Amino acid sequence: MVIYFHAMVILSVLLSAIFVLRWRRGISVHFPIIFVFIPVINLGYLCVATATNVNEALTANGIEYLDGCFLELFFFLYVMNFCKLKLPKICTALLMTAGSVMIYIAINTASNGLLYKHAELRRVDGVSYLIKDYGPAHTAYYIMIGFYLAVNLSVIIYSFTRKNISKTNSALLLTVYMVIIFAFLCGHPFHPAFELLPLSYLFSQVVFLIIMNRINLYDVSEIAVTSLSETGSIGFASFDMKMKYLGCTDPVLDVIPELADVYVDQVITSENSNFSKILESVNKLQNGRDSAVFYVTRNDITYKITVSHLYVGNKRRGYQLRTEDNTLEAKKMETLQLKERQKEMESEILKLEKTAAESANEAKSAFLAQMSHEIRTPINAILGMNEMVLRESGEENIREYAENIKNSGRTLLSIINSILDFSKIEDGKMEIEEADYDTATMISDLENSIAERAKSKGLEFIINADESLPRTLRGDDIRIRQIITNLLTNAVKYTEKGSVTLSVKKYSESEGKVVIAVDVSDTGIGIKEEDLGVLTESFRRVDMNHNRTIEGTGLGLAIVTGLLDKMDSQLEISSKYHEGSTFSFKLAQKVVCPEPMGDYRKKDHVSADKSAEEEKLDLPDAKTLVVDDNKMNLKVAGKLLSLYGIKADMVSSGMEALQVLSEKQYDIVFLDHMMPEMDGIEVLREIRAKNLVQENTAVIALTANAISGVREMYLSEGFDDYLSKPIEPPELERILRKYLVDQ
Repeated sequence: MVIYFHAMVILSVLLSAIFVLRWRRGISVHFPIIFVFIPVINLGYLCVATATNVNEALTANGIEYLDGCFLELFFFLYVMNFCKLKLPKICTALLMTAGSVMIYIAINTASNGLLYKHAELRRVDGVSYLIKDYGPAHTAYYIMIGFYLAVNLSVIIYSFTRKNISKTNSALLLTVYMVIIFAFLCGHPFHPAFELLPLSYLFSQVVFLIIMNRINLYDVSEIAVTSLSETGSIGFASFDMKMKYLGCTDPVLDVIPELADVYVDQVITSENSNFSKILESVNKLQNGRDSAVFYVTRNDITYKITVSHLYVGNKRRGYQLRTEDNTLEAKKMETLQLKERQKEMESEILKLEKTAAESANEAKSAFLAQMSHEIRTPINAILGMNEMVLRESGEENIREYAENIKNSGRTLLSIINSILDFSKIEDGKMEIEEADYDTATMISDLENSIAERAKSKGLEFIINADESLPRTLRGDDIRIRQIITNLLTNAVKYTEKGSVTLSVKKYSESEGKVVIAVDVSDTGIGIKEEDLGVLTESFRRVDMNHNRTIEGTGLGLAIVTGLLDKMDSQLEISSKYHEGSTFSFKLAQKVVCPEPMGDYRKKDHVSADKSAEEEKLDLPDAKTLVVDDNKMNLKVAGKLLSLYGIKADMVSSGMEALQVLSEKQYDIVFLDHMMPEMDGIEVLREIRAKNLVQENTAVIALTANAISGVREMYLSEGFDDYLSKPIEPPELERILRKYLVDQ
């Protein structure tokens, strides 16, 4: 059953990733928030299922209360927006405050006892679950749930009475809500630890993606109708390919008043003469005509009605009906006006498309940064506390559970990072940054990162490294490692027996440059010849009959080809089905030190010996301050620093940090970036302006932002360095050594 909770987390993250790649400006802002919350809530259910003690389970259980506290609220705000209704800002603020108070109580219920008077952790079939004795706060939570249930159902039902609202979308929203209510009321139908709610949230994500896809067509219809509605007596109406009504301008109702009684998304039928003529015109278009014309006379005025195709770019998506006064003088005038207006419309559409594309990219980047921060922040807490369990627990089964959590968390981070990398490549924001690097060290690091994974599958991992390679090269070794690691990871993933081989050879050398040839070969399942052409498409996995059980986003090779393209190289693939595959590329690098590399393994031994000589870091006298608005993150940071004998001071806001720094001096300050009221950058500017720290005091930025360029941004703002969340103990130790020991 733990697999079920893992699957719900991974699938909800993947659906959120699909939403990110398809999201654009104009879609309700509540959509992104809902898509971020669902994976976090599902992660809470997973953590309860794998919890080893009641405090861990209660903390994870508190995350689940994001549902009633915020997910229901943002669903309500979306439905209000969907019905074109506005909620007073004071009401929104009160609901947000109530949700914030309740989620605080839920996450800290182990200490306050308000949500549960008593809680007991039990395990059945290897899965943990809580037995709870509810407290007074839980009654308030149910009142909150009841309130949202009543208002959401009321507003959704009200939307069915509005003619300008899609009944199909209303039905989809109602279906989503009823499924979630059903899952909530069912409780634990099959097993005391089984929860239906994660599956219902996954279903809601799928339906929201369907709704978002349908919104595209309404937007096109609205642009066409709005852009042309100023022409005066000319009217426009739109229908999709199934003759579902999408909307019209007022002049159309003067000619075809029957449309006033038609709802959005309602299919028109030949129930009256005007509708019959429209359907006859559509049949003519389907037989190859570009347009069809018929006439209607009302109030002694004859109107010409033209039916033509409605296009989205070059794709036909529906039909457009145009009405115009057919009197001779009006016809001449409106023909001239129409030509002018068509030119303006074409120009306007081009401007709109350009502006929309630019705005979409900016909004997408901003959302990716926010999503990265929002998802990585709770993962920081989970992995950080889990690291302490691994370091402090002596029980083998507890350590095994903790290792599973660590592996799943790193898998989740890998998925998020892959999506962010792919998005940066797609937006053209991935930069190649050159630096000097040691060839032997790079090959040794690649061996260390893959060897254990290959060994766990019983595979032989072979490295053929050309000893004549220059010792030091200049290039973007981080991206080169990423490319080779992706290829090696795929090779191990798709090979069940035999071997995986990495070959790094000197292809040619001249005028201070060397071309290195890299081959990754395996004895795995191979690739069908007809699948080779689509292998590098994003989110695409070939031969699903054999590969359906293999995890991954399908972005690995897409990222590899994108990075190689940035480096003026390309990926070459050769494969025999059921025999194995070889992935190759050649890369030109500048030569810094032409001396031959020699045996890379000897370099590895030297590094290992040097590492072994380093004493365990112990800094009990280091004066350290940590600033973070998230209490769990403070706890994680404090625990990790205590590994090095440091007893750090903790504050939870920028204002508190300024107050503490005005009273006490520190050797190092860890300052979170994204905080309310004053963010980390604003706090640092105040520190520098008021000289609150000494010149030798290092100020380190703490951030969950994984977007490209953050390091340069923090350094340009005056930080001495930055530490990414989730905090890795080796990275933390590197920072401490650099600024507290080596200086």
